[in-house]
Amino acid sequence: MWKFFLLIVMSWLFGLGGSTGLVVLLIFFLGNAYSIRYRGHYGKLTKDESRSLRLKTDVDTHGMRGQWDVVPWWGTSKHVIRKWTWDQIALDTRLHKVMEKASGSLTRASEGLADWIDKKLPGKGINPYQGTLAVIDANHSKSHTPKTALALLNKASLGYKTWTNQAICTLGGTFIICADAYKGEVKLRLKEKEKPEPRMKSGTVAETSRLTWKMGQLVLSPGAPAVTNFLKALFARINPWDKHAVIKYQGDAYYAPTTMFGASATIMKVMNLCEALDLSSEDKEFVGYCVAMHWLDKYLNDSSWFLGGMLTPDRHSLIEALQGMYAHIEDNPTKAAEVLAKMYEEADEARQ
Repeated sequence: MWKFFLLIVMSWLFGLGGSTGLVVLLIFFLGNAYSIRYRGHYGKLTKDESRSLRLKTDVDTHGMRGQWDVVPWWGTSKHVIRKWTWDQIALDTRLHKVMEKASGSLTRASEGLADWIDKKLPGKGINPYQGTLAVIDANHSKSHTPKTALALLNKASLGYKTWTNQAICTLGGTFIICADAYKGEVKLRLKEKEKPEPRMKSGTVAETSRLTWKMGQLVLSPGAPAVTNFLKALFARINPWDKHAVIKYQGDAYYAPTTMFGASATIMKVMNLCEALDLSSEDKEFVGYCVAMHWLDKYLNDSSWFLGGMLTPDRHSLIEALQGMYAHIEDNPTKAAEVLAKMYEEADEARQ
């Protein structure tokens, strides 16, 4: 945060002066201060609250609504954390239920990634995700290359044999780093395999929330349709009553926790990397679960906002990961809602 603060101070000194500059600085400071308070300890659940948390009861009690992560309305912090905590519980329950099968997939994925990295360069340029493993490895909080991330994964998993939650999160972060570092090589590999890159085709309101993608279209393809789509995406992002990431749980509508995206572009890049590694659909699914677990851990871990940087990308939700996974694996992103509801049911049953 302080780097951006200094950047704005310098901009003010060299150009934007007077009272206007002071107002901009004040707004920036208050916005970041509230963001830390909102995203961090202020909304954190106690251990007793986490232990007693059951989705059905929680929904009945709090009637938790849409994507509060985007617009932190007053008094909703704990509701957001409760939703994200339940996602973490649901995914953890699913992984433990199928861990025997998952272990083989995660080992194969790790070994395939290790072979890929051994044949490639460390990855050139600045990787925007190089700080994604900061919570796990503070010594390299902002400087992980594919090779150092793989070394951390090897250590956390005891040679790709022991899949603790920390090892699972490390695998997810390592695939994120590599998917961006090798995106050029992955694209060439997909071309060799004559495998087109899948795009989101959900036809749901989830797509309208991809504000950054719509902004790009506004620049690249100017015109009335681009403006209309951009405004639609903008209002979907800021509207607290939108239908973004709604699922049917036990007969009722439930707004799954999410950020501003219907499906993260990063999970699609990870799936493309899995395709380049010739992983099976089952292996891809478990890699996707690891990426989701890594995202949830980052979101709920206060330290990640400081060690990795407040603007370190990719603190996405479980449904965002699932939508991207099933868009790639089955060409059916709408399956995500069904799978997530099933995860919630399994977790509810396990915690009765």
